[in-house]
Amino acid sequence: MEYLNITNWEKWQSYRSDRGQPPWIKIHRCVMRNPEWVSLSDAERGQLVAIWLLAADHDGVIPASASLIKKLCFMSDEPNINKFIELCFIEGNLTPKRRQNDANVTTQTRIDKTRIEKKYSADFEKFYSAYPLKKAKQAANNSWLKQKPNLQSCLIAISSQIDEKLELRKTGKFCPEWKHPATWLNQGCWEDETNIQPEIRYESVE
Repeated sequence: MEYLNITNWEKWQSYRSDRGQPPWIKIHRCVMRNPEWVSLSDAERGQLVAIWLLAADHDGVIPASASLIKKLCFMSDEPNINKFIELCFIEGNLTPKRRQNDANVTTQTRIDKTRIEKKYSADFEKFYSAYPLKKAKQAANNSWLKQKPNLQSCLIAISSQIDEKLELRKTGKFCPEWKHPATWLNQGCWEDETNIQPEIRYESVE
């Protein structure tokens, strides 16, 4: 069976490994200021909390099957795991539902498909290399393909935002943490205005 991981489980949950399964989980108040959390419906938030409770049984790991998660969490409907992955609450690939013609697909075809899916475009690799927070690369790539941003605009924005954050830290002012790259792309943050003219650190992109 394949599995998925809860993003930053070790950061948000802390248990003693010698005490077995924990009797509780932590839900930090800062989640109320998380744009991804706010974007969920009430039902999806409830499903996500149930998934966190399930993950506590296995140190932040859950099965990569929406139907199995539904059964284990006693849900009335299957959760939209792909949405949770896209919003970076969960990391990994959801096991697809088997189709009737699966028997006609050879092992080599499946291997070739996996290899293709793991490839990233050169532009995305340049973006991901420049972005300071390296998290959930596959989710970021999905957002890149969906948003289709201009690479040069992204690199200039990243450079400008790096300079702005450095200036904020120097002056002792509040400096927000970097968003997950997928979130940054989904919210079109390459268009955010800053008070600092960027010093371009990257080679020009043709």
